[in-house]
Order: sequence, then structure tokens, then C-alpha cells
Amino acid sequence: MKTIFIFISFFIFFTSSAIAIDEDYTIKPKDIKAIDGDTVLIKTKEGNASVRLFGIDCYETHINNHINYQKTDDITYDEIIKKGKQATIILEKILNKNKDIYLEITGMDKKYGRLVGIIYYKNSENRLININKLMEQSGFCPAYKYKPKHR
Repeated sequence: MKTIFIFISFFIFFTSSAIAIDEDYTIKPKDIKAIDGDTVLIKTKEGNASVRLFGIDCYETHINNHINYQKTDDITYDEIIKKGKQATIILEKILNKNKDIYLEITGMDKKYGRLVGIIYYKNSENRLININKLMEQSGFCPAYKYKPKHR
């Protein structure tokens, strides 16, 4: 009986954690490059686009207006920039290692004229892995709640 319970629990956990993406808003870029920890440049047959990663706000890589938002008594500007550069390196490694990349567009950042989305790669078991979540788990990209006005 205990074995059946463990199996059912295991089955429910893995089937409920499957990623469902909105295929109407998903594209497969020809190429993708990290600009920083939470921004990528994609190339498609239609052209190039900048994409802000949904749900995260990685530390900045240089002094700008947004760095003041990230500054607290617990972290210096130099530490923010160091963490931002580490986030960029992590994202570059993920993108370079995984070539089967997909982008799900979740909105538009009109302030900066860029798309907002979630990027995924397919692992060896053909499962989609959420790169945005990996970046959040890295410790260099705190969660950010973005509320798109229009899809």
C-alpha cells in the first residue's frame, strides 16, 4: 500500500509540473544572445528583437537609474554590478549549451520597445525547461511581477 501511495504521489508531482506553453504566442528563434541576465536579443526570419525575460529582475551590469531601485543597505553598487555580470554569464552558458530554444511572448514593454517573454530549452528527455526560472534560482535575478496591459 505504501508503495502505491509513493508511486501515485510521484506521478501527480511530475505530471502537474509539466510546462504548458501558449503555442499561439511561441516562436523558435534562429539565434539568441544574452544582453544581460534578464534581456536577450533574438533573430527570427522576420528580423531581430530585444526580449525582456518575464518574472525576473536581474541585478544591473552598470550604473543606471534602475540600479538605485536595487540598492539597499545590504548591497553596494559594486556588488550589484558583480552579481549582474554573473547573471549574464550564467544566461550565456545556458543559451550556448542548449540550442533547441523557444520563446513564449507574454507581453510588450512599451517603455523600452521590447517584447516580454519566457524562454525555454528542450532537454534530452524532450521536456521544456523554463530558463527564466533557472535564472531566478541562480540567486542573481530576484522575482519581478510584470503586469502586461496587452498581449
